Amino acid sequence: MTKRFYLTLTLLLAAGPAVLAQTAGSAPPPPPAAAPTEPDYPIVRVGMVTFLQYGAELKNRSGQNAFDVTRAYLNINGQLARNVRFRFTPDIRRITDGSLAGSLTVRVKYAFAQFDNILNERSWVRFGLHQSPWLDFEESINRYRVQGQVFSEREGLIPGSADFGASYFTPLPGGYGELHAGVYNGEGFAQTDPNKYKSVQTRLTIRPFPNRGIARGLRVSGFASAGWYAADRPRHLGILMGSFEHARLAATVQRLAARESPPPAAPRDIDRSGWSVFVEPRQGPAGLAGILRIDRFDPDDGLVNNAQRRVIAGGAYWFVWPRTRLGLVATDEQVRYDAPARPDEHRLLFQTHIEF
Repeated sequence: MTKRFYLTLTLLLAAGPAVLAQTAGSAPPPPPAAAPTEPDYPIVRVGMVTFLQYGAELKNRSGQNAFDVTRAYLNINGQLARNVRFRFTPDIRRITDGSLAGSLTVRVKYAFAQFDNILNERSWVRFGLHQSPWLDFEESINRYRVQGQVFSEREGLIPGSADFGASYFTPLPGGYGELHAGVYNGEGFAQTDPNKYKSVQTRLTIRPFPNRGIARGLRVSGFASAGWYAADRPRHLGILMGSFEHARLAATVQRLAARESPPPAAPRDIDRSGWSVFVEPRQGPAGLAGILRIDRFDPDDGLVNNAQRRVIAGGAYWFVWPRTRLGLVATDEQVRYDAPARPDEHRLLFQTHIEF
């Protein structure tokens, strides 16, 4: 009995320090993480996009040359709540008519509310004066809006990158693309709606290889706009474009077709068609880049000898910092018309893109 007692006591004394050390070393479980607090809304950010230019006409314009400001945006972006945003952007432009002809005036380019995560994550609804589905998308690939409008806008088939209306954007599952559709006045941001007719616009972009390395940069996009100038005056446009984006290359190839009957001419359906190619070999988002763009447009397929071809070639150097980029761009632009009555064009452009 005594031996058992001493044996038990000895074992307890031997194990005691280890047990005490183990108990002392065990920390209490951490408290549950505090729920993230909401930011102090509203959150407002201010930025600017400015295009500065020197242009020299080399053909049929009597050697005209001038310095100019071709864009001056003041971007005011705000977040009112977790899923509610707004944007207000005044723009400065030079007007060519009225008593203020030649002056720089201020107009509103964007003014809209955005409601995020509608139906699924990263989707949104916009209401007000905002981007229509096509031009803003194409300009996200071709970053040379400083040089001039992209193909469909330059030929007058889309009346500006913004319009009054409502639209819905959603990514497709699995990263396979996106859909943007909306209803707009159809007159662009610079004019009011003269009648009851609207424009329904839809862009569908498919990314066939979202998880295949370099092939991920390949996308195919289709755009359709169904609208009316007035009764029995169609304003329809379709665009099909293939694009590729990589750190060292951006490229687009597109084909478009339109049917229009614009006033004030007598009602007649005019079929228009054309194609455009854009290529930008580059060091990356920053550094040297080359520019090549070729447009061919026929403003009336029912007539002969009225097509035109535009060739833009040049280079750029881009500086990129967090929230800021600066582009120095030099291009040679030539436009040749089949119609003898229209003089050809040739100009040099030296431009600066400033954005922050």
